[in-house]
Amino acid sequence: MSFTLRALSLLGLLLALLLQSQTFSASRTTLPSLYQKPSSLYHPDFYDGGHDLDLPLGKMRYWEFGPASGKRVVLIHGISTGASTFDKVGRRLAESNHRVLVFDLWGRGYSDAPATYYDEALYVNQVALLLQKVGWKKASVVGVSLGDDIPWTGKLARHPLIRHLVALPVVRPLALKAVQHFYNSVRKDLSDPESIKIATIALYQFEHHPGFLRAFMGTVVDFPFSDLHERYQRVGQLCNTSSLDVLALWGDADKTVPFDNAKTLKNYVPEATIEVYPGGGHDIIISQHAKMANDIILFLN
Repeated sequence: MSFTLRALSLLGLLLALLLQSQTFSASRTTLPSLYQKPSSLYHPDFYDGGHDLDLPLGKMRYWEFGPASGKRVVLIHGISTGASTFDKVGRRLAESNHRVLVFDLWGRGYSDAPATYYDEALYVNQVALLLQKVGWKKASVVGVSLGDDIPWTGKLARHPLIRHLVALPVVRPLALKAVQHFYNSVRKDLSDPESIKIATIALYQFEHHPGFLRAFMGTVVDFPFSDLHERYQRVGQLCNTSSLDVLALWGDADKTVPFDNAKTLKNYVPEATIEVYPGGGHDIIISQHAKMANDIILFLN
């Protein structure tokens, strides 16, 4: 190795050690949420029934709203946004006699970013502890992107409280590209106020949430986005042996999770209902929220 390469290698090592020593203490602590600098578009009272829940790993934010006697449904958002993703769909569900439980995953919105692995266990435990807190024994689950993978990859799908599972759609190992396609799809229709609103909230979170990058990159590295064949097959078996029903809502122009994967899903879960959105991309929960809300309500009823 030449002197120049040795020098550069040594310099790189010294810089790495310096950065590690400067960030070690911070990396071992829980990072705060948007409470440090709340967004005017996405504030702590974005939905009715907001609460903070103190857990061993940090503080998380959740909202429970809609008729107290309504059908219970849990909404789980994706990797790059907070609970604001369900702005239209969540409120429509509440208006249709559903009791809605929506929350910010760790490191998003008004939930802290703990210093830990961002794997399936972290997110599944967060959902389980929240359900224990609110005392729900039966519910349906609607997941978007990463929020769809959480019940599929963990123990939630096998939990007796899960009655229906709505997926939008199955995540592949393309988390970084998912954000890029999300923003590109939003920019294609600058006339849609809801798309602009959600994109603005997501960008604000990126800039001002102290723990967002930790949670995002940690999820990309730690979460099992691939080799989930056995787990999907297990869900397919549950549809035959239990009361679990599965609905997948999929845009046939989705570039993040191409619609061709619907065939694979159908092979694993033959009983699944697949609703196709012609021309729809990965952001159909925003761009086609009215149709999506109606499809979900029809399925849950």
